[in-house]
Amino acid sequence: YGCWGICFTYGTWFAVEGLVTCGKNYNNCPSIRKACDFLLSKQLPDGGWGESYLSSQNKIKISFTLVYTNIENNRSNLVQTAWALLALMKAGQAERDATPLLRGIMLLINAQNEIGGFPQQEITGVFMRNCVLNYSLYKDIFPIWALGEYHKHIQFA
Repeated sequence: YGCWGICFTYGTWFAVEGLVTCGKNYNNCPSIRKACDFLLSKQLPDGGWGESYLSSQNKIKISFTLVYTNIENNRSNLVQTAWALLALMKAGQAERDATPLLRGIMLLINAQNEIGGFPQQEITGVFMRNCVLNYSLYKDIFPIWALGEYHKHIQFA
């Protein structure tokens, strides 16, 4: 669970980054494998990821466990797509099967405007589970970062 970005996608990215920094990898860490399985299970048909701010609020009534919730109509969000791609690339997905990465990257590339920027989409931040935050530069920072990492990872895959 991530509490500044929405929510499970953001938190999974940070967890993978931290584990890899500590010397863990897909082969020696069940948590990284679980993170990859989770992210891959949430990839949408258009190749992207799109998690609603409602993931920070929706709970299973009996266990009070938060529930991953897609954006309405299963739309992708470019920032969240970038977060998922960054996590998967850090976890070595390119060495196992680069197809999910390519699908996400194509979504990012096809969303770029003529000057290389990206459209503003749904809210990508949340605080205290119900205060949504708009980080206006995220729409360009994270997709560009993911595109750069993809270029670097695919060259060496």
